[in-house]
Amino acid sequence: MPAKIASKSRCGALNISFKIAAWTQSRYPITCETDGKTHKGTYWVAGKILTVSTGLGGKSKQVGTIGPEALAKQLLLELVKAGKA
Repeated sequence: MPAKIASKSRCGALNISFKIAAWTQSRYPITCETDGKTHKGTYWVAGKILTVSTGLGGKSKQVGTIGPEALAKQLLLELVKAGKA
């Protein structure tokens, strides 16, 4: 029984360190303009997943052949159209 407790403890420590590492991802500002209005957000890449975040929502997509900044602008525009930016 003590082995199970130690195992859970080790897994918990790994999960905590993973969450801290995820928080340290570099974030970049991104903007797009529609109908004369500038919309702002932030994007970051974790592994192969790019995430765009605004004050009203967020959207993620796997990075592929399109560059990260272009993909971030595309996702920000989708958030604007959905009323989440």
